[in-house]
Amino acid sequence: MSYFAEVRLVDPDFVFDMQTTSCKNKIFTRYFWCFGPPKKTYKLLRPVVVIDRTFLKGRYCGTLLTVVVIDPSNHIFLLVFLVTDSETIQSWTYFL
Repeated sequence: MSYFAEVRLVDPDFVFDMQTTSCKNKIFTRYFWCFGPPKKTYKLLRPVVVIDRTFLKGRYCGTLLTVVVIDPSNHIFLLVFLVTDSETIQSWTYFL
């Protein structure tokens, strides 16, 4: 069973989407995930949203895009994640 299937067992509101190329040998292009509790508590968070990206290095290269918010106790709270094969207009459009 995949990691995301396991997460869905304990968090039924978990959102996950993986996209691949449409060719015979499917090649990863991007995947997006957001855990259920952040989705439900978003209205309680402070109206400060930080969107950032970093480049992944090593065996699996790509770009990690994140949305970070501040909770009422001034703690950083990761809200949404997207891993994509490269930073493109299409990736940012999908993410936003």
